[in-house]
Amino acid sequence: MYKLFKLPVPLKASNQVIVTLMALLMLSACTADKSPQSGHTGTAEQQSAQHEEIDALTFTEAELKQFGISIIAVTSRPLQDQLTLTANIVANQNKLAHVTPRIEGKLSKVIANLGDQVTAGQRLAEIDSIQMGEARAQYRSSQSELALALANFERISRLHEDKVVPQKQLLESQSVLERAKSAAYADSERLRMYGGLSKENGSTYVLTAPFAGIVLEKNAVIGELAKTTDSIFTIADMSTVWIEADVPERDLKDIAIGKTAAVTVSAYPEEVFSGKVSYLASVVDKTTRTVKARIELRNPEHKLRIDMFATAVLSHAASQPVLVVPAEAIVMIQGIPHVYIALPQTVQQHATQQNPVQQATFEARPVALGQRVNAEVEIKSGLREGEHIVQSGVYALKARQLKSQISDEH
Repeated sequence: MYKLFKLPVPLKASNQVIVTLMALLMLSACTADKSPQSGHTGTAEQQSAQHEEIDALTFTEAELKQFGISIIAVTSRPLQDQLTLTANIVANQNKLAHVTPRIEGKLSKVIANLGDQVTAGQRLAEIDSIQMGEARAQYRSSQSELALALANFERISRLHEDKVVPQKQLLESQSVLERAKSAAYADSERLRMYGGLSKENGSTYVLTAPFAGIVLEKNAVIGELAKTTDSIFTIADMSTVWIEADVPERDLKDIAIGKTAAVTVSAYPEEVFSGKVSYLASVVDKTTRTVKARIELRNPEHKLRIDMFATAVLSHAASQPVLVVPAEAIVMIQGIPHVYIALPQTVQQHATQQNPVQQATFEARPVALGQRVNAEVEIKSGLREGEHIVQSGVYALKARQLKSQISDEH
């Protein structure tokens, strides 16, 4: 309700007009003060301008360098997937030998040492064996008996041709010769099996390397008894090594015999060793739901060692191209994944490489994510190919944005 005031003097016509205009202005001011409460927020253009003013983040050249902010163009390509397997390096089991004596005896001489590179047939140790001495003595005896039986048979044969001795005596000498041949052959085979058909004499038994390799283990002490069940030396050809890994059942589609693998070890972080899948088991482990796989690696310089921890990566690409961005470019804002878009002026400066870029402006945009493969993420919606986003330094932008929002609230 408006209050009326009585004027002591009648107003002129011009004064009445002025009073009327002042009343209208006061009424208009009251209406303007009440307009925010009515829910009216301005035109769409005004709202957009306000939104850009709030979300747009501007950084100077110095700040770009300080926070390590860099931008990249969004591209579309097949997503490169990788199957990563981790396991220990083991010796090539086809070129690994546990050297054991074939007969018992005391170690009389140890020649090879741990870590030695040996050649095929090289002497590793000598064993003094009673069995070897007996076998050699028996072999020499059977050879002598064979020679005697052969000479006797030849003599009887000549006499029989001259009809000096009967047929019966010839047959007896022939039988003795056959028995001598059998005995000599048996003694020769036993000595050969013992490894004694060499220039060695007496009771000495020699342990030799079955092939060229490195002595990985040595259990030889002079004077100790070496048994046929004892592994005196372990030798491995380290020119190739294996990685035996467990492949999850779900990843079997991504691995096949002959597929190339890139292998790295912590000892040589900058070097990549190339290998191939040489074996896949036909049985799935019921407990772990994995399949045994083997990757064979060439190791000519012997850098790879037994029980080294290794990581093998097998790469394969998706069939259809998709929009991909680095995983580090994604930032969560209120539980929603966002990227920071470089505004057109910033993109133009980046493209023309103006020196220096005076400032860069960005804004946050929500995106829908697809699958993540290693360091890359698929973008299902929210971006277009060719747009530029912030790759590194996104958390500096997020901090600036949160600070701006807090300031606006207060």
